[in-house]
Amino acid sequence: MNAELKINPKLLQWARKECGYSPAEIASRIHVDEKKYLLWENTGTGLGLNDLIALSKACKRQIAFFFLLSIPPKTKKPTDFRNLEPALARLSDNTLMAIRRTVRFQDFLLQLHDNEYYRGKYSWLTRYRESFAGKLDSEESINWMRNVLDYPVEEQTAAADAETSYKRWRNNVEYNLGIHVFQFVMPKTEVQGFSYSDSLPYCITINNAYPATSRTFTLFHELAHIVKNQSGLCKPDDTILRKEETSIEFDCNSFAGSLLVPAKELVPAKDKDTILKYATRFRISSEVYLRRLLTLGFVSENEFFSLLDEIRKSILPTKPHYAGSPVAQSVNSRGEALFNSTLDAVNQRRISYSLASDILGLKINYLSSLQR
Repeated sequence: MNAELKINPKLLQWARKECGYSPAEIASRIHVDEKKYLLWENTGTGLGLNDLIALSKACKRQIAFFFLLSIPPKTKKPTDFRNLEPALARLSDNTLMAIRRTVRFQDFLLQLHDNEYYRGKYSWLTRYRESFAGKLDSEESINWMRNVLDYPVEEQTAAADAETSYKRWRNNVEYNLGIHVFQFVMPKTEVQGFSYSDSLPYCITINNAYPATSRTFTLFHELAHIVKNQSGLCKPDDTILRKEETSIEFDCNSFAGSLLVPAKELVPAKDKDTILKYATRFRISSEVYLRRLLTLGFVSENEFFSLLDEIRKSILPTKPHYAGSPVAQSVNSRGEALFNSTLDAVNQRRISYSLASDILGLKINYLSSLQR
């Protein structure tokens, strides 16, 4: 017998909106009539345990959540810099879930290390802003940042492949700059990455559906937002030339390109194959290399758009990047810094195995095997 339950209807409405669903969409997902669903949302009555289980799965919330008395605050979203038409700007449940998970990891990390700890971690940022205010992509700024990141061009070009280079960049951003970098699969048409710089610790989240060359560029585009003290939701590929409404994104693209291909390392090229050759050397995409050629005046705007069209037509579809074992998948999505900090906290008995299991997405027996 599916006994009727009474939930907090305001919580159901809140959970639906947090997932980005309309009443019709969530009703369709759990295979009930929309009028029946609206009754639940308006009164909190008329649903049974099976209905609640279905809602729990659709909203990705525990069943107990729907019986809470108070409404949680809305998840704070980064400023949308994507410059999309309203009909295309709506975020899917996958992207909204990535935002929720990022905020949750951010809150968890602040429980492990307080504000003072992170203010110490970001002392470099104060020095950087004071030294290079308004000169984000200057040669001096780029040299300073590359020195802090400790990834010389010689080692970048010697990396085995783009994925290896990306992992090196990512780890150095985490450990040298103190900025956590997460990865989740999101729709490629929606977003390439986002960042949080208005609360500690600073975080970057990258769309893992893109290849390593794109993720590398997105990493430093989002780093530019953090340097500029902006939390941003971005799709850098859609920012081609400087326009008034996209100047912030253009500046972040310029910073990322300058950092990945310093001006003195750029070799002129005017055909697709040669551009691919030099882009591969830096473990970046042809499009990023082409943008640098335009920025530094080696190709005209007409040449740029013609080459860009050729390059984009030649790109083969890519599948999301997945790691192998559960532990590898956990590290891949959460980053080494969060993963290792969580293990340290378990080993020091500062947090429970159940909390660590939840944060890392690993069964407790995996955690036991990882004890140091």
